[in-house]
Amino acid sequence: MTRLCWLVLVVVSVFVACKTAETPKPVTPAPAPVAEAPKPATPPAPPPEPKVELPAVKPLPALPVGMVEPKAPAENPVTAEKAELGWFLFFEPRLSKDGSMACAQCHHTDKAYTSGNALDAKVGGAMNKRNAPTMVGLGFHSSWYWDGRMATLEAVSNAAWKGQLGADPAAVVATLNAVPVYKAMFVRAFNEPATVDNVPKALATFFRTLNTGNSAFDKDAAGDKAALSKDAKAGKELFSKGGCVSCHVPPLFSDFAFHGIGIGDDAGRMDATKEEKDKGLFKTPGLRNVALTAPYFHDGSAKTLDEAIALMAKGGNKVATQDPLLKPVKWNAKQLGQVKAFLESLNGELTYPDAPKLP
Repeated sequence: MTRLCWLVLVVVSVFVACKTAETPKPVTPAPAPVAEAPKPATPPAPPPEPKVELPAVKPLPALPVGMVEPKAPAENPVTAEKAELGWFLFFEPRLSKDGSMACAQCHHTDKAYTSGNALDAKVGGAMNKRNAPTMVGLGFHSSWYWDGRMATLEAVSNAAWKGQLGADPAAVVATLNAVPVYKAMFVRAFNEPATVDNVPKALATFFRTLNTGNSAFDKDAAGDKAALSKDAKAGKELFSKGGCVSCHVPPLFSDFAFHGIGIGDDAGRMDATKEEKDKGLFKTPGLRNVALTAPYFHDGSAKTLDEAIALMAKGGNKVATQDPLLKPVKWNAKQLGQVKAFLESLNGELTYPDAPKLP
């Protein structure tokens, strides 16, 4: 019995020892603390926009004697700030698609804002189909372009910007706003930077203030009887008696209506109205500064003022749509010269005779 107890005790001891000698389970170490990712550095503040000190705005130019203020739409009243900005933009090649052309390329100051060419090219090289008319006095017109297809100067400015200059307006606006002086000028004129809407408005305001006056004709009308030469006075009488004033109505010497004189093979006004009765009709051009604006007519086909006077004196070219107001007159060589002298007396002073210094 004792031996048996002893044996049990030994077995139990061995079991307990084996149990105690079991390999301990590995202890999983606590994960090492993960270092926090560094916070991104605060980006530096953008540099302040350069401060631009604009010179005082030029006052609006005075209207020529005898003219009334041109009408402007309520959403684009005339201000000196807009007019000056539009003057800059008119001469600015950055207004075009590729920076190669400004409005002034087809409208030179020394040619009363015409080009001197029969036809001119657009950006990219495509040719216009009609002569570039003078931009002087546009604010007094009731429709625009030779065929009268545009109803406002803002629409004209927008069409020329995208058509003649080939502009992507959004891209041009970004370019203008990157020029601190232009951005400041837009803010001063419109209380906002350049936009696709206010660029045409600035140009239109410039056009409404681009005028001419103080010519020998104007001085004579104001009472200076020595202003007109003897020939110019005789030409003035011939111009009136010959019926020219029926369409070339003073003081701008246009009725802004559409007439047929049989020049060229062009649909004219019909392009705008789509009506057959308007085929070959064109808006009466004004005659202010006309001696500076050769060549003449919508196609530039009359190279000199003498040619243009002679064609009109004979009653134009006979066509089905010829205006009944246009009748031939029998003027001899001396009288033709006198009419030319009168037309030369319409050369006046421009409200914007020079280009601005661009930023």
